[in-house]
Amino acid sequence: MKFQRFTHYLLEHRYLTIVLAFLITFIPVLGAMSIIAAAFITLRKGAVEGAILTFAATLPYVISFYFSHHTDTSTITVWAAILVAVSSNTLTWIFAVLLNRRCSWSQLFQIAALAGVLFVSVIHLLYPDVAVWWGEQLRSYYTEAKAVANSLSQSDHLELINNTKQYATGFMTAGVLFNAILQLIIARWWESYIFYPGRLHKELQNVHLSQLAGILFIASLVFSYLGNIVVLDIMPILYLLFGVAGLSIVHYFFRQIKTSTSWFWLMIFYLAMVISLPASIIFVSMISLADIWFNVRKRFKKIS
Repeated sequence: MKFQRFTHYLLEHRYLTIVLAFLITFIPVLGAMSIIAAAFITLRKGAVEGAILTFAATLPYVISFYFSHHTDTSTITVWAAILVAVSSNTLTWIFAVLLNRRCSWSQLFQIAALAGVLFVSVIHLLYPDVAVWWGEQLRSYYTEAKAVANSLSQSDHLELINNTKQYATGFMTAGVLFNAILQLIIARWWESYIFYPGRLHKELQNVHLSQLAGILFIASLVFSYLGNIVVLDIMPILYLLFGVAGLSIVHYFFRQIKTSTSWFWLMIFYLAMVISLPASIIFVSMISLADIWFNVRKRFKKIS
């Protein structure tokens, strides 16, 4: 009841909500709640109201950067952190607008992945040597982080940098997309909990990707195996897309287990996934790839 009263209070007091979102952003950890609230307002009141609150939740990052004192060596790191925060908040609002306009989660995930793929492709088009740049940044970072660097031999150090730089832009982009989607999911849960109990479960357990996405994923697997540098860099984004879709199927099957221990087995599954990374992501992605043509949920319903 208190949570419901708090929610309705935020919906009814526009200016106070804006001030709270602005101030809370300055608080570490709790600051993420402001953009979640902005996404929630977007889902309930529309794009304009959500944009105002998103701006209030994002402005503190810019203010903090402007008034903070940082050395030249840390400037690029700070700039990157600010860019990630601003991009993540902006994408959260955009995705909330799409979801509010009856866009399904399946469509939303694919739009997000497409945007990420286009971004990485444009970066490689404008800066063909972006992997070299990442190598220099990573080398500088590992040199400063002596505690990490000392635990590796020189050859291992170079091998780690050479492997990481091929995927760095893709990993950064996938991280921003994942953060934005996670924030939107929490906002959707908030809305569902107050107004539409049980809706989020049904939505997220029915994510089904298009055949075009499946064909592009298969083609990307082939080109990445052949060593295409652009495709290698977009693979983290594609694995994020197909991994999320695969988890949707996993949650669907665990939901069919009509026992009180289903949540326990789901936690065991996630624990096994963490232990077996990155192989588990590949496995879950293959499930969602197979689902595109075989529709495993429909087949399961026929069997049961």
